[in-house]
Amino acid sequence: MRFLRILALALMLTGCADEALLNQSQEMKKGEWVFDQPVKLGLDLSDTLNNYAYFIQLRHGGEYKYRNLIVYFKTFYPNNTYKVDTIDCPLAEPNGRWLGSGLGDILDNQILFKINQKFPLGGVYNFEIQHAMRSDTVHEIYDMGLLIKRMKD
Repeated sequence: MRFLRILALALMLTGCADEALLNQSQEMKKGEWVFDQPVKLGLDLSDTLNNYAYFIQLRHGGEYKYRNLIVYFKTFYPNNTYKVDTIDCPLAEPNGRWLGSGLGDILDNQILFKINQKFPLGGVYNFEIQHAMRSDTVHEIYDMGLLIKRMKD
């Protein structure tokens, strides 16, 4: 049954690939994410008309010791302004069951955190994702990224 869920998810993501404006991730060395090493991503765009959905893409290990991951999401606009959002990424149910999917001890999560978003200006946008957990280094985080895809009309 789990195999069918993974296969269905893979097919859904493959079908949406053409709608992705940005789909980038960065690997964390040794599965450790240090507070002062944010994930930095960017894109150059001209589309200010369409609506987009934002997803945090996260890969973590089965030994991750928390039920969630809190991150700061910073958007740097082409006019040299920026905005910071705090996002709570749920990774497990209260009973400890992981929400992500995957094989073995590695779990993939895709957390929707913004919908119907328009880019107000054309130009270069930069994004930073920084963990906001209490410890300086978070263990068992293997990849962190961002998916921005166009919403269907």
